Amino acid sequence: MILALETNSQDFQGLFTLYMAIGIAVTVLVLGTIVYAVIRYRRRDGAKPHEVRGMKPLEAVWVAVVAVIVVVLIVSTFRTEDRVDAVSGDPAQTIHVLAFQWGWRFTYPGTGITMAGTGQRPPTLVVPSGETVRFELRSRDVIHSFWIPELRFKRDAFPNRVTDFDLVFDPGVTTTARCAEFCGLGHDRMDFQVVSMAPADFNRWLQSHKRRGGSNGGAA
Repeated sequence: MILALETNSQDFQGLFTLYMAIGIAVTVLVLGTIVYAVIRYRRRDGAKPHEVRGMKPLEAVWVAVVAVIVVVLIVSTFRTEDRVDAVSGDPAQTIHVLAFQWGWRFTYPGTGITMAGTGQRPPTLVVPSGETVRFELRSRDVIHSFWIPELRFKRDAFPNRVTDFDLVFDPGVTTTARCAEFCGLGHDRMDFQVVSMAPADFNRWLQSHKRRGGSNGGAA
């Protein structure tokens, strides 16, 4: 299954909108009930309000409504995660991502190309657009997080464990990504750039960097 970043962003936006809508509806209902009770049953002329002990039909309806809300949120969340986590059996490009204190290294297997950098000189992640890109993410030291804010995509990087995920980038994407997990004193500078190119331009970029020795230098 191929997951486009635009679809990924829309999936998360749809889930966020659903949570917000239900949250607002519940808040309005609860506050409205409280205000109604305060006004309707306030004490008047020293008289003691009539006491009601239990309303089983109303309580049953409330429990049923809450149960339906919980089921809808759980099912919607798992369906969205299944779509986002799906991976292709035949990615067009694989990129190894290494996170470290405090920077990133992107390696393109079989090409000898490595893009590395730190907070003082952020690296650039170059990807082809419209094709499935497999990322193999890991950390060299502590937990980091591969986060592309504009596209609402985030994956944690763990030491001694590889996390795989697929993305298909829209044409002409140029954005700043960063680490979303506090990982030490240099965390705030742990950024990198994401640039997507048409497949033909990406292939020319690969050939150009091969001729230049395959690395832009940097840390790691």
